Amino acid sequence: MSPYKNNIDNEIEVFRSKNQITAAVEKLGLYKSYAWKSFMTRTPLYGNSPVELVTDSINPRKIEYPLHIELSPRQGKLHIKAETYDKKDNKVEICNELIDGLPYTLPFEGSFVQLKYTGDTIPTLDKTLDIWFSNPRAVSKDLDSKLAVVFASRKATILNVTYRTPVIEEGKNFIQTLVDFYNIDAANQKNQGTEKTQQFIEGRLASISAELSAVEAQVESYRSHNNLIDVSAEAKLYLEQTGYTDEKMAELELQKSLVDYVEAFLAVPDNEYMPIPVLGIDDKDFATLINDYNKILQQRERLLLSSSESNPVIVELTRDIKTQRALLLKGVTSIRKGIEIQKRDVARQDQRIEDKIKNMPLYERELSDIMRQQRIKENLYVFLLEKREENDLSKNMVVPIARIIDDPDSTGEPVSPKTLLLLGGAVLLGILIPVFIIYLKMAFFPVLTDKKMLERLTSIPILAEISKKPEGKFFVVEKKSVEPIAELFRLVRNNLQFVLTSSDKKVLAVTSSVMHEGKTFIASNMALSFALTGKRALLIGMDIRRPRLSEYFHRPNREGVTTYLSGANTDLASLIHPSGLDSNLDLLMAGPIPPNPNELLMSDRFDQIIDYARAHYDYVILDTAPLGMVSDTFLLARAVDVMIYVARANYTNKASIEMLNGWVRNKRLDIPVYLILNDVNMKSKGYSYRQYGSGRYGYGYGYTTKRETPWYKRLFKKDRS
Repeated sequence: MSPYKNNIDNEIEVFRSKNQITAAVEKLGLYKSYAWKSFMTRTPLYGNSPVELVTDSINPRKIEYPLHIELSPRQGKLHIKAETYDKKDNKVEICNELIDGLPYTLPFEGSFVQLKYTGDTIPTLDKTLDIWFSNPRAVSKDLDSKLAVVFASRKATILNVTYRTPVIEEGKNFIQTLVDFYNIDAANQKNQGTEKTQQFIEGRLASISAELSAVEAQVESYRSHNNLIDVSAEAKLYLEQTGYTDEKMAELELQKSLVDYVEAFLAVPDNEYMPIPVLGIDDKDFATLINDYNKILQQRERLLLSSSESNPVIVELTRDIKTQRALLLKGVTSIRKGIEIQKRDVARQDQRIEDKIKNMPLYERELSDIMRQQRIKENLYVFLLEKREENDLSKNMVVPIARIIDDPDSTGEPVSPKTLLLLGGAVLLGILIPVFIIYLKMAFFPVLTDKKMLERLTSIPILAEISKKPEGKFFVVEKKSVEPIAELFRLVRNNLQFVLTSSDKKVLAVTSSVMHEGKTFIASNMALSFALTGKRALLIGMDIRRPRLSEYFHRPNREGVTTYLSGANTDLASLIHPSGLDSNLDLLMAGPIPPNPNELLMSDRFDQIIDYARAHYDYVILDTAPLGMVSDTFLLARAVDVMIYVARANYTNKASIEMLNGWVRNKRLDIPVYLILNDVNMKSKGYSYRQYGSGRYGYGYGYTTKRETPWYKRLFKKDRS
């Protein structure tokens, strides 16, 4: 870039302005694009398209929406599909038909465009040709996003210009054309003042030429009329003396006319931001002031190409221009006063000479006056001719302010897309996305999902997993049942028989963290499973705040544990009833909800209930309140042999297991504790490998259930009947 540019950042914006890019687009015809189109790719054609779109009758800058044409071979003919867009960006079809060949004319924007072959021979189209005809201003926006202009180094005034395009030749031509238009625009801006000077000089030359012709004719007529051919030696001497004063007066008159012109030029409102012609005023300070004023004007004009008048830099320049104008007007007044003083001095000197020649013949004196006017006009005319030549030289010797140091060339390899970067990004995403999904799952779904997760959270032994119960069925343990869930309860029963190592250990408490985890369901079916083996089992409803046994066993809850604990009924045997499901299973309901459950559970009568149950039953199962909600179950632990803690898959919070770990670790639950994971989806992939016989029970039992055929096999299964 030129070293005298004050703000290279602004010049960069001028270089890549939409006006410059649009001019380059129009010069190269980039508003019409051609490409081979296939299923996944679009291969641009630059300067070698077999078909040309002729748009001579349409001004590209006036089209509102682009024209899209697809030309493809079909059935030995050409299929042409042309469409444009409306104000709502919806496609508007112009043509969709088979044609024999080209040329072919299409209506567009109230006029016509024509498709024709580029060369003299008819080429063979073996794939789809994609053609776009767009407004150059719209194309310039797209090209601007592909253009980058940056400093070559921090302190350099050299710029690196990069243009991303798949067509190397197009990129080279675009950068070269853009630099050419930038230089042309800069030269035009610089020559604005020169053009104004040229107009002034031409006008003054025409005027002076006419005046000089009139004076010369007057001299010729005066000499002819008065027969003035020779003058005396004395007259010659005086005339030579007056010649100096005449030349001096002519020079002062010239300077005065130039100053008057500058003042008149500044007085015209339309010339407020126009450069002042430089005409050769002798006052060097004033001439320097004019040059500085013109440079500020040029700088402001350049910045307005890429910015608005509200730009702080432009506002500052406008203020400087007004200050310079005021200084120029003051300078005009000062110079004019100086010229007037000099004119008076020259006039006095001339008057003395005139006094000396007053005795000369009248004719000679009058001729001297006429010739004096002739010399003034001649000097002014020659001066203007010299200035015109100087102005022409200045205009034709404008040096480009930007030049290309290295010819445009490609990098030799694709700059986009970056293969290694894409592969690295894909690998990184392949790692980060699963991690992110796991994090979200842990953050937003902090619940147990399966036995593996439960084993990671606690060291408490897990007795078994219980699958989802059948819809609408509460009691799933039945004689000769082949359902998987019944087998799982048999597994719980067998595991408990290993836990209850002596006959005096027979009291089991079933609890959970919160409601709806299935503790009542587990306690009821576990008690029923013991009863089916011929053992006497008693199920006691110890959740006296929210009793639920009566609902499932359809027994009244008017009397039970709370009536005995409160002393309302001291006949414990009368409060125990058959379950109605098996003769070996009895029930002791919770009874009415008391106002003081903690106090009742702390009484000796609770120990009497447990002692009675131990004496008359083989197994005693307590359906207790959730540990995470109330402290009732902690009060019962003194009479319990084993605590069974029920967790529900996809429901129980992980924090509940951490809380259970704390109770066991702190000896708040100072009895053996075991876990049962309830409501497990055994059909999920995580459990499919654990099912007996890959989903079919019958491993050593002599009975199986029919395995359901997968949906995709049922879909393609052939009818063999």
